[in-house]
Amino acid sequence: MKVYTKTGDQGTTSLIGGKRVRKNDVHLEIYGTLDELSSFIGLLKNQQGLDNYKNELTHIQKTLVGINCIFATDDPEIAKNNSFDIKNIQFLENKIDEYEQTLPPITDFLIPGDNKSNAVTNICRTICRRAERRINDLQLAEFQTAAAIYINRLSDYFFVLGRKITY
Repeated sequence: MKVYTKTGDQGTTSLIGGKRVRKNDVHLEIYGTLDELSSFIGLLKNQQGLDNYKNELTHIQKTLVGINCIFATDDPEIAKNNSFDIKNIQFLENKIDEYEQTLPPITDFLIPGDNKSNAVTNICRTICRRAERRINDLQLAEFQTAAAIYINRLSDYFFVLGRKITY
């Protein structure tokens, strides 16, 4: 199978389910942004000194693949086949709580970039926030709500992780 199909040469592509949309459609903005986030997570997990976080970052990348499937369609029946496990939200909340217990209180605004890992973590956080803004451009269907909550929580996770790897 060829990588190129030429079906998108006129600025359109297909959602899962076959519906043709412009390449700037909000669905593509969402899953393109989440794909970008996953790529930066890949960069993050390969930073020196972050071996202890590789498994959880890989888990997050795999979760994002499933979330991409949810937002790559406007058909609820297709999206239900890619159901999101809300345990993933609890996973993030548990990690956030665990890491926050070891951190000093925040007394001032934090400037990203104390080290390379912190900088990449904050890039992940801000890409995640952009994805969240794009998600909120959609009229969310019920099957998308938990995934939207996960993305919100994920940006919190990256904020706390950035602090954790710095202190």
